[in-house]
Amino acid sequence: MERAFYLDKNKCEGCTNCMRKCPTEAIRIINGKAVINDDKCIHCGECIRVCPYNAYNSITDKIDDINKKKFSIAIPSTAVYGQFHIGTEICNIHKALLSMGFDDVYDESWGADLVSKAVKNKVRNMKDNRPVINSNCPAVLRLIKVKYPSLIDNIIQLQSPMEVSAILARKKAKEIFGKNDEDVEVFYISPCPAKSIRVYSPIVLGPSKIDRVISLKEIYGDLIREMKMHHEICYSNPSIKGLKWSLSGGQCEAAEIEHGIAVSGIENVLNILEEIEMGKLNHIEFVELMSCNESCVGGPFNFENPFVAKNNINYIIKNTDNTDILNDDLERFEEFDKLGYFEQEITLGLKNTEALNIKAAIERLESINQMVKILPKIDCGSCGSPTCRALAEDIVDGINTIESCVILKLKK
Repeated sequence: MERAFYLDKNKCEGCTNCMRKCPTEAIRIINGKAVINDDKCIHCGECIRVCPYNAYNSITDKIDDINKKKFSIAIPSTAVYGQFHIGTEICNIHKALLSMGFDDVYDESWGADLVSKAVKNKVRNMKDNRPVINSNCPAVLRLIKVKYPSLIDNIIQLQSPMEVSAILARKKAKEIFGKNDEDVEVFYISPCPAKSIRVYSPIVLGPSKIDRVISLKEIYGDLIREMKMHHEICYSNPSIKGLKWSLSGGQCEAAEIEHGIAVSGIENVLNILEEIEMGKLNHIEFVELMSCNESCVGGPFNFENPFVAKNNINYIIKNTDNTDILNDDLERFEEFDKLGYFEQEITLGLKNTEALNIKAAIERLESINQMVKILPKIDCGSCGSPTCRALAEDIVDGINTIESCVILKLKK
């Protein structure tokens, strides 16, 4: 899978909203329709969010894809709990997932709780590349690869909570239920396309421990129905510390970072990455960067408004008894750390086929700069490229021609 969403060209009106909002300029308007450059797309979901015609749709698995011959495990994201109104018995969410056909549930908040401790230890030991950048937002990682490769060494080399949860879910299936790994199938309930594509097109060494991804929107209605039917039975609560990861600033708080900042929203992330690259934030220990507004509660695959979801989760954090967590794994951090469950090498380097030699790169840049001088530099977007410089790149790369510039045509 190259992408976790698709464009319905029958709905696309070529309005340029997505093209203008794309942080990596991966979208062009060609023949009145949006076209996505998969090499530049970071799966942040901005195009899904801003399209007024709902032309962008998710590509994820379905609840019907559960293999009845396998032991199926659901991993609900930390953002799931923000999708239900205040007063909802949140422990029933796990029971609802079981009623929908899953054999077990392993909450991502449990994995996030454990990763918080790993982040704390790692940040303390990473002295050379400051600030340390979080590694759990795949859209941010891909953004760094595309636009800020000089910051790759600043990224913390740790597994994400979703992957740690999958590792521990499989371990539980073997130890408690006696299942062989090949007989286990792990589903992640995702709030965004970035986490979906992380499973199918990993940016880390080795395959994901997650087998399938279901959009939260895909199963939201089923969850509501099952929760109403089984409201009298409780299963387990999420970790309060881990649940904080769904909110902007939650990682810094959970990992007890003293000198850290939290930034959410792709435009804000771009601004901070610029400052980090210029060396303005070397005094900061840790930077928590999340591409969605308010962090994972703002994911485009969620159902609820992110500000309402944030309020819902804050209510849960304040009013939930943390003693009702039925998971002994949270007390086994040292054991799991020695087993290497949290370490992960993130591979963001360019492939050999992607790298230009220095001479060719310089010649291309000079050609682009010469073309920019000819263009009007008003970034109107009428040519189908987001900026005049982007059009210059397209002309040099043979994707477009100078004749597409409406302003130059009018001047003639």
